[in-house]
Amino acid sequence: MTDYRTQAERDAADRFARETAKHQMTVLHDDGLHRHLRFANPGSSLYWFEITTTPGQLVFSGDGDSFVFRLAPDMFEMFRQSADSGAVNASYWAEKVRTGNARSYSRERFEEYVEEQVAAAEPYYPGIRDDVQVEIFDDVVYDVNYEASALMAALGYAYFLDPDQNPEGRKAFNFKYVHEWDLRDFDWWYLFACHAIVWGIAQYDAAKTTTAVAA
Repeated sequence: MTDYRTQAERDAADRFARETAKHQMTVLHDDGLHRHLRFANPGSSLYWFEITTTPGQLVFSGDGDSFVFRLAPDMFEMFRQSADSGAVNASYWAEKVRTGNARSYSRERFEEYVEEQVAAAEPYYPGIRDDVQVEIFDDVVYDVNYEASALMAALGYAYFLDPDQNPEGRKAFNFKYVHEWDLRDFDWWYLFACHAIVWGIAQYDAAKTTTAVAA
């Protein structure tokens, strides 16, 4: 089966599984659509999270930023029905976020834009790949781990051919349409929250089923 997830999505799934392997659920409140669930490792304060629902709203909070999702009266049912074959549906759920940043700057996306244009230019601008490495990725002036700095590096870059390499008189190479580059990708903590919600609902459903059978 083909895995269409991005590397960031695969990394988030692996990280969630690793960091929550010993998490346990505590039901703090459970009254119809009003729920308050806490998930944590009893032996650690790291990566704890809580899921709270009221009619039309689900709040994820924990060891990081919080996210508020709004759509259906029963948000647990919304997540159950829209889960992608039992997995997260990050794109669709991001549209329902009313508080919190689902996307943030991605260095990987910046590198993809740079690589696309460098690869196209390389046959006409020999040596450009090494120059880009030195002037953008190795230069201490620009830290491309940050969006503003990465954009400044790309906008300020120019590559000039030596005259003997440039019989056709080509102009200097500059990156094109930099202001149109979409450098945002799903934030890792947002993806963590998506996995936490899917997993948390599954834990809640399993507990309710066990209780019903016992009764």
